[in-house]
Amino acid sequence: MIDPYYVQEDDYLDDMKFQLKRALGLTEDDLRRLSPEARNLFSARRKLGHTWLDDYEIVVEVTSSPGGCGCGVAEGQKIVFDMRHKVKPELSDAPLCVHLMSPALSIFYMTFDRAAEGLNPLTCVWRYLECPMTGSDHGASKARCEVHMRRVDTHERVTDRILAKPEVDA
Repeated sequence: MIDPYYVQEDDYLDDMKFQLKRALGLTEDDLRRLSPEARNLFSARRKLGHTWLDDYEIVVEVTSSPGGCGCGVAEGQKIVFDMRHKVKPELSDAPLCVHLMSPALSIFYMTFDRAAEGLNPLTCVWRYLECPMTGSDHGASKARCEVHMRRVDTHERVTDRILAKPEVDA
């Protein structure tokens, strides 16, 4: 059974209409026609009780690059993304290799898909990724990475797969 705490089927975003209309140019008719999934995605920040898009970031840290990556990615370097999947260049020191960054996109797709279903988007089920470029050595030399989520303010790793539910005001 789905936990009703996370399902917001009856949420029609009344308290967010003004902001959604202004930010996205939506009309009353547009808001009425939103699917339950879209409504859940828009209301996830409010309903989950935290500002997950602003409070967390994803770190892709290179753990090995045995064959010398053609893009110059080396062990110990990292790429840091905000939760809107934008690279944070001030916190990243790896070359921006599209081959290495593309596997990280699935993290964001999964995160937003969970939020659209009204579920906790911060699951931390991913731990590793690797460059999809396979050369004549059948991938032996490709870069491999550890992936983790961390808090923006403290850089503390988030290790819990499901965050505690916020306390509900009575």
